[in-house]
Amino acid sequence: MNRLILLACTLLLFFILTAFESEREGESIKQYAEDHAVQDVLDTVRSGDRADYHFSTSEDIRVGLFQPSWSYGEAFIDQESSDALEQTDEWYAVVYQDGKPVNVMAASKNENGKYAFMGIGFGQDLAVALHTAGTEAGKLVYEFPADAWFMIDEDSVHGLNKQGESVMGKGDWSLSRYMEYVHGRYSDPEVSMEHGQNTATGGAGLLPDQDEVERSGLLYVGLGILFIVGVLMTSRMKRKRSS
Repeated sequence: MNRLILLACTLLLFFILTAFESEREGESIKQYAEDHAVQDVLDTVRSGDRADYHFSTSEDIRVGLFQPSWSYGEAFIDQESSDALEQTDEWYAVVYQDGKPVNVMAASKNENGKYAFMGIGFGQDLAVALHTAGTEAGKLVYEFPADAWFMIDEDSVHGLNKQGESVMGKGDWSLSRYMEYVHGRYSDPEVSMEHGQNTATGGAGLLPDQDEVERSGLLYVGLGILFIVGVLMTSRMKRKRSS
């Protein structure tokens, strides 16, 4: 019976290690895109909730070029400098199915300093807008509280998704007008603190915290080990009593 307990624990430990070491990572965003991005999308395509992401069962998947997102620096919020945008470690790419833009995926640098899958499901309207704009169009900015995406292209700004267009309409804004909007929205420290550090950009606010997901996974695995060991120990005790 001791051997059975040891075997069960060994097998569970093996599954734990393989599960948490099998994350698809790249040393650079380019390596991640070339080696893992399509497979991460296929995981969603092959899932039962693919329709929620506007996917069909077709596995004709292509991932476009990843482009970084940008956040507002303090000087940008204070209207002191239009160049005070800070590049984040979050990258976004259009996902194509059967040659059509369907959704947008994200990758980011993890705690190991490597690039890995962050999430998918930022909307078909954003996918179409990014496809139309192209990867050289400007700087991509995401506002978490409004769920709004913007493209800053030199001296003009335009909304990319429905929420972004609801802020500024179908037309473009001048950069100075956009900076006034940002200043009015985020110059109050209490507002910024209310929404946390992801106030201006990124997309992390839409996705579960990866550390929290891993902690939850380890918790359930640990409970599983305790349960199996408990069952085996109970069985052993019953056999001893019966003998």
